[in-house]
Amino acid sequence: MDNSDFDLLCEGASPEEAKRLRKVLADWCAGDEGGFPAQLALLTRAQWRAAATVPRAVQEARQCLQQQFAEQHRQLTALVNQLEQVTSATLREQRRLVDKLASDSAKAIAELRVPLFEAESVAKRVRLELETGAEKWTEATTDFQTATKRLTQLCADLQSRPWRSHWVLLALLLIATFIAGYFIALYRAH
Repeated sequence: MDNSDFDLLCEGASPEEAKRLRKVLADWCAGDEGGFPAQLALLTRAQWRAAATVPRAVQEARQCLQQQFAEQHRQLTALVNQLEQVTSATLREQRRLVDKLASDSAKAIAELRVPLFEAESVAKRVRLELETGAEKWTEATTDFQTATKRLTQLCADLQSRPWRSHWVLLALLLIATFIAGYFIALYRAH
Protein backbone atom coordinates (compact mmCIF):
# COMPACT_ATOMS: atom_id res chain seq x y z
CA MET A 1 0.00 0.00 0.00
CA ASP A 2 1.29 3.43 -0.98
CA ASN A 3 1.70 6.21 1.54
CA SER A 4 -0.91 8.91 1.21
CA ASP A 5 -0.51 12.61 1.84
CA PHE A 6 -2.05 12.05 5.25
CA ASP A 7 0.61 9.47 6.03
CA LEU A 8 3.24 12.05 5.09
CA LEU A 9 1.52 14.52 7.40
CA CYS A 10 1.71 12.08 10.25
CA GLU A 11 5.30 11.11 9.58
CA GLY A 12 7.47 11.78 12.61
CA ALA A 13 4.45 12.44 14.81
CA SER A 14 3.76 10.49 17.97
CA PRO A 15 0.93 7.89 17.81
CA GLU A 16 -1.30 10.13 19.90
CA GLU A 17 -0.64 13.14 17.64
CA ALA A 18 -1.36 11.00 14.56
CA LYS A 19 -4.62 9.82 16.16
CA ARG A 20 -5.70 13.40 16.81
CA LEU A 21 -4.85 14.38 13.25
CA ARG A 22 -6.96 11.49 11.92
CA LYS A 23 -9.87 12.60 14.05
CA VAL A 24 -9.56 16.22 12.78
CA LEU A 25 -9.34 14.97 9.25
CA ALA A 26 -12.37 12.72 9.72
CA ASP A 27 -14.37 15.58 11.19
CA TRP A 28 -13.46 17.95 8.38
CA CYS A 29 -13.98 15.84 5.42
CA ALA A 30 -15.35 12.52 6.57
CA GLY A 31 -12.33 10.65 5.36
CA ASP A 32 -11.67 12.43 2.03
CA GLU A 33 -7.87 12.66 1.87
CA GLY A 34 -7.83 14.78 -1.31
CA GLY A 35 -10.19 17.43 0.07
CA PHE A 36 -9.39 20.97 1.09
CA PRO A 37 -9.08 20.43 4.84
CA ALA A 38 -6.56 17.61 4.38
CA GLN A 39 -4.55 19.66 1.87
CA LEU A 40 -4.66 22.64 4.26
CA ALA A 41 -3.49 20.42 7.09
CA LEU A 42 -0.64 19.10 4.94
CA LEU A 43 0.32 22.63 3.96
CA THR A 44 0.22 23.75 7.58
CA ARG A 45 2.28 20.76 8.66
CA ALA A 46 4.83 21.53 5.92
CA GLN A 47 4.94 25.15 7.12
CA TRP A 48 5.47 23.99 10.71
CA ARG A 49 8.28 21.73 9.61
CA ALA A 50 9.83 24.61 7.62
CA ALA A 51 9.34 26.93 10.57
CA ALA A 52 10.94 24.33 12.83
CA THR A 53 14.06 24.36 10.66
CA VAL A 54 14.41 28.19 10.85
CA PRO A 55 15.90 28.34 14.39
CA ARG A 56 18.34 25.59 13.48
CA ALA A 57 19.24 27.42 10.25
CA VAL A 58 19.65 30.67 12.17
CA GLN A 59 21.82 28.88 14.73
CA GLU A 60 23.91 27.31 11.96
CA ALA A 61 24.22 30.71 10.25
CA ARG A 62 25.22 32.29 13.57
CA GLN A 63 27.83 29.59 14.13
CA CYS A 64 29.08 30.01 10.57
CA LEU A 65 29.31 33.78 11.05
CA GLN A 66 31.06 33.31 14.38
CA GLN A 67 33.53 30.93 12.78
CA GLN A 68 34.12 33.35 9.93
CA PHE A 69 34.43 36.22 12.40
CA ALA A 70 36.88 34.18 14.50
CA GLU A 71 38.88 33.31 11.38
CA GLN A 72 38.86 36.96 10.27
CA HIS A 73 39.86 38.02 13.78
CA ARG A 74 42.67 35.47 13.79
CA GLN A 75 43.88 36.62 10.37
CA LEU A 76 43.60 40.27 11.37
CA THR A 77 45.51 39.58 14.58
CA ALA A 78 48.20 37.78 12.59
CA LEU A 79 48.39 40.68 10.12
CA VAL A 80 48.58 43.23 12.93
CA ASN A 81 51.32 41.20 14.63
CA GLN A 82 53.17 40.89 11.35
CA LEU A 83 52.78 44.64 10.74
CA GLU A 84 54.01 45.32 14.26
CA GLN A 85 57.05 43.11 13.68
CA VAL A 86 57.82 44.75 10.35
CA THR A 87 57.29 48.20 11.85
CA SER A 88 59.48 47.34 14.83
CA ALA A 89 62.19 46.02 12.53
CA THR A 90 61.94 49.12 10.36
CA LEU A 91 62.05 51.38 13.41
CA ARG A 92 65.07 49.52 14.77
CA GLU A 93 66.78 49.89 11.40
CA GLN A 94 65.87 53.58 11.26
CA ARG A 95 67.10 54.06 14.83
CA ARG A 96 70.33 52.27 13.92
CA LEU A 97 70.77 54.47 10.86
CA VAL A 98 70.07 57.62 12.89
CA ASP A 99 72.54 56.53 15.57
CA LYS A 100 75.15 55.74 12.91
CA LEU A 101 74.53 59.08 11.23
CA ALA A 102 74.83 60.88 14.56
CA SER A 103 78.05 59.03 15.34
CA ASP A 104 79.49 59.73 11.88
CA SER A 105 78.46 63.39 12.17
CA ALA A 106 80.10 63.65 15.60
CA LYS A 107 83.30 62.10 14.20
CA ALA A 108 83.26 64.42 11.19
CA ILE A 109 82.70 67.44 13.44
CA ALA A 110 85.51 66.32 15.73
CA GLU A 111 87.78 65.84 12.71
CA LEU A 112 86.85 69.28 11.40
CA ARG A 113 87.49 70.96 14.75
CA VAL A 114 91.22 70.16 14.65
CA PRO A 115 91.82 71.78 11.22
CA LEU A 116 89.55 74.65 12.18
CA PHE A 117 91.51 75.17 15.39
CA GLU A 118 94.77 75.01 13.43
CA ALA A 119 93.37 77.37 10.80
CA GLU A 120 92.25 79.73 13.54
CA SER A 121 95.71 79.71 15.14
CA VAL A 122 97.34 80.23 11.72
CA ALA A 123 94.91 83.07 11.04
CA LYS A 124 95.81 84.65 14.39
CA ARG A 125 99.52 84.34 13.58
CA VAL A 126 98.95 85.78 10.10
CA ARG A 127 96.95 88.62 11.59
CA LEU A 128 99.72 89.31 14.14
CA GLU A 129 102.33 89.18 11.38
CA LEU A 130 100.23 91.48 9.20
CA GLU A 131 99.77 93.92 12.07
CA THR A 132 103.50 93.80 12.82
CA GLY A 133 104.28 94.20 9.13
CA ALA A 134 101.83 97.10 8.88
CA GLU A 135 103.51 98.78 11.87
CA LYS A 136 106.96 98.24 10.34
CA TRP A 137 105.69 99.51 7.00
CA THR A 138 104.30 102.60 8.69
CA GLU A 139 107.63 103.10 10.50
CA ALA A 140 109.56 102.54 7.27
CA THR A 141 107.29 104.96 5.42
CA THR A 142 107.73 107.54 8.18
CA ASP A 143 111.52 106.97 8.21
CA PHE A 144 111.61 107.21 4.42
CA GLN A 145 109.64 110.47 4.48
CA THR A 146 111.90 111.83 7.21
CA ALA A 147 115.00 110.77 5.27
CA THR A 148 113.53 112.25 2.09
CA LYS A 149 112.90 115.53 3.87
CA ARG A 150 116.43 115.53 5.33
CA LEU A 151 117.93 114.69 1.95
CA THR A 152 115.87 117.38 0.27
CA GLN A 153 116.96 119.86 2.92
CA LEU A 154 120.57 118.76 2.59
CA CYS A 155 120.40 119.12 -1.20
CA ALA A 156 118.87 122.53 -0.80
CA ASP A 157 121.57 123.50 1.70
CA LEU A 158 124.27 122.21 -0.59
CA GLN A 159 122.87 124.05 -3.56
CA SER A 160 122.57 127.27 -1.60
CA ARG A 161 126.28 127.36 -0.59
CA PRO A 162 129.31 126.54 -2.55
CA TRP A 163 130.91 123.28 -1.91
CA ARG A 164 134.36 122.83 -0.56
CA SER A 165 135.16 120.77 -3.54
CA HIS A 166 134.31 123.75 -5.70
CA TRP A 167 136.77 125.83 -3.73
CA VAL A 168 139.38 123.10 -3.93
CA LEU A 169 138.79 122.73 -7.66
CA LEU A 170 139.00 126.46 -8.10
CA ALA A 171 142.23 126.52 -6.12
CA LEU A 172 143.64 123.66 -8.18
CA LEU A 173 142.69 125.42 -11.41
CA LEU A 174 144.44 128.57 -10.23
CA ILE A 175 147.54 126.61 -9.22
CA ALA A 176 147.45 124.78 -12.54
CA THR A 177 147.13 128.10 -14.36
CA PHE A 178 150.09 129.54 -12.46
CA ILE A 179 152.18 126.43 -13.13
CA ALA A 180 151.19 126.44 -16.81
CA GLY A 181 152.06 130.15 -17.01
CA TYR A 182 155.40 129.52 -15.29
CA PHE A 183 156.28 126.74 -17.70
CA ILE A 184 155.23 128.84 -20.65
CA ALA A 185 157.36 131.71 -19.32
CA LEU A 186 160.32 129.37 -18.84
CA TYR A 187 159.84 127.97 -22.31
CA ARG A 188 159.82 131.42 -23.82
CA ALA A 189 162.76 132.47 -21.81
CA HIS A 190 164.83 129.70 -23.12
